[in-house]
Amino acid sequence: MRLGSVIKAGGILFFGVMLGVISAQWSIEKTATAMTAGGGPWESWFAGTASIRDPYVNAHYLMFGRLPPALGQELLFEAVHDDDGAALDASCDYVIQGPRISARWWQLALTNEEKNQPPLASFTSPHFIGEPDGTIRVAISRRPKTGNWINPGDLSRFALVLKVRPGSGLNAGASVVTLPRIRRETCS
Repeated sequence: MRLGSVIKAGGILFFGVMLGVISAQWSIEKTATAMTAGGGPWESWFAGTASIRDPYVNAHYLMFGRLPPALGQELLFEAVHDDDGAALDASCDYVIQGPRISARWWQLALTNEEKNQPPLASFTSPHFIGEPDGTIRVAISRRPKTGNWINPGDLSRFALVLKVRPGSGLNAGASVVTLPRIRRETCS
């Protein structure tokens, strides 16, 4: 009788822990949902201009093995779709284009779809070649392109991550950044 009670208590404990983990994951994803930035495919888990970050935003990043960006010092935007809502597919060519990013420093990186690996390739603002009209333009293709070009390599699907360090100091809002468009051109 004693062994049966221990097994029963162990089962209840196991299911209680599993229910807790599942409800925590659900709560994190529902509470820390990304807000779409700039009306395009870019998303951000930016916590506003508050001096204290939302714990659900922190948990979202930590759940995927990533450190959250520094509060008020770095904005992080992610895209897994193009402007038409289609998943970013490495067998297609894309053009990332928009106005010059007004920031102290920025980086556009290509990584795997889960965004849990180091960037495969990236451009940073000091090494970026701007267009004659002052806009930015980056080609993503397996075939070499002129100008700023990123090769997605062996990935089948990928994500883009844009890190921005605003020039206006701490607690700069996401509205400070005009995000580039992601346009699909051709697919092979």
